[in-house]
Amino acid sequence: MTVDPLGPFGNPDGSRAEIDRLLGDFVDFGHDNAFGALATRAEDSTARVIAGKLGAGKTVYLRRLQDHQARQASVYADVPRQDPPSTEVIVRACQWFSGQVLVEKWMQIWSRAILRAVVSHLLLRAELRVHVPDLHLADLETGYTELLGKYRRPRSIYNQVREIINDCHTAGELTRFLDNPLWDDLEDVLGEVIAHCPPLYFYLDAVDEEFGHAPMYWLKCQEGLFYQVMRMLRDHRFGGRLHVVVSIRDIVMSSVRRSEHAPRYHDEPHLRVLTWDADALTYLLQDKVRRLPEEFVMRRTTGDATLADWLGLGSLTNEWGVRERVEEYIIRHTRMIPRDVVSVGNELAAEVLRQKRNRRAKVPEDVVRQVVVRAAKRFGDSQLAQCANQVSSDLMPHGAATHTYSELYTSTQSYIAGVQDEMRSIVRLVGAARFPRADLEGLREIADPHFESATDLGTVLWMNGLLGYLDDGGREVFYTLGDVDEFKLPADVVTYVVHPCLAASVGLGTSGAALREA
Repeated sequence: MTVDPLGPFGNPDGSRAEIDRLLGDFVDFGHDNAFGALATRAEDSTARVIAGKLGAGKTVYLRRLQDHQARQASVYADVPRQDPPSTEVIVRACQWFSGQVLVEKWMQIWSRAILRAVVSHLLLRAELRVHVPDLHLADLETGYTELLGKYRRPRSIYNQVREIINDCHTAGELTRFLDNPLWDDLEDVLGEVIAHCPPLYFYLDAVDEEFGHAPMYWLKCQEGLFYQVMRMLRDHRFGGRLHVVVSIRDIVMSSVRRSEHAPRYHDEPHLRVLTWDADALTYLLQDKVRRLPEEFVMRRTTGDATLADWLGLGSLTNEWGVRERVEEYIIRHTRMIPRDVVSVGNELAAEVLRQKRNRRAKVPEDVVRQVVVRAAKRFGDSQLAQCANQVSSDLMPHGAATHTYSELYTSTQSYIAGVQDEMRSIVRLVGAARFPRADLEGLREIADPHFESATDLGTVLWMNGLLGYLDDGGREVFYTLGDVDEFKLPADVVTYVVHPCLAASVGLGTSGAALREA
């Protein structure tokens, strides 16, 4: 038997999976509108923005959309781009301008980058160049060189963002370039040219890969991208012909929904927000189990394998001493994203193989718990590292990018690891996975001197889904775009909850000494 090195559940990282394998492993929600954007069809040509958490499957959906369009002879579909500008470039541009105009500046940067990239493809892709009228061909090649720069091959939008910022040395230089009146002429010419071309599709992926290194700077960058994409959609010259499809983080959508423009984007038909809840993840897990080869299933079955067939047990005793369905236990210990479900699924499938070789009829409960908690610790470590990146960027002095030492705060692993260790030690002081409001205040009092009061640890953990609270019905609530559009951790609750991933990462039990007793 040849064992797939990726595991029977597939590759947790959609950006690295081969497209044929990715499409074969894709769990189709059957166009069931009850699952919202998760039921998006591959042939959907109206989508412009795909939003969701890191690991929510934005790349998978984007690549699936692109693959479908690339197979259509009547359109031009560029490959998905996954090489965004570095955090250093993003921080430098952000620190040139005040917060009041920052999103507007990013809208301009993205607008100019899109136009420059489109021109490079029109002139250098043979299948597009033949559609450019002779009247405009020479004009595009020679009339706008001060805007377009020099290139020998088609450029990506990301590449053009990087070039625009790197070619300027001050805020004034960048502003003059962005405000050059020739841009209006170029837009008009491009509108006429694109009318003669097949529909153009450009896909921007991985714009959130470095988000955790400087979240507030990347937030403004992605907000500008969102607004610019939506503005071009409404432009009569580009809306139906130029399709720029992008993926953005969930907190960017939260920011948009809290702005004065929120009503405009309520039920916007061109947005696809990937909101994963327990029902959707259970559906995903069940479908993955149904497809498993027989060697990865404990019980032989004539029909589709169920979750109980898979592990040989349908429930187990959880950390609270309560019997819990195995799928609920697994999903609760993930960050509520498909990446984690696939990852822990592969590990449990490997355990099934081991137990079957030992001629056991089921995977022992303690083994299931060990595998799940070990995975949860890994997820918690990863999420805590994102929190440490965010805290370190909050500590970065204004002007650090101008003086070329912002990398100390956004990229130096030893520095960020130190911040992460401090956060782990502070969180461990709460002593339990559930704690009262007074302990949260104590946590902040301890954290503020460590982080120079530049950040609020509770809010950082909340934004990253690691700290939640118990609602009036006793339900655990964590930050999610589907339910909550607030950046700050709610202050008027009685009991706060540490996510199982963070509890596993820092070594918290179900009970322990309160912070005030530590």
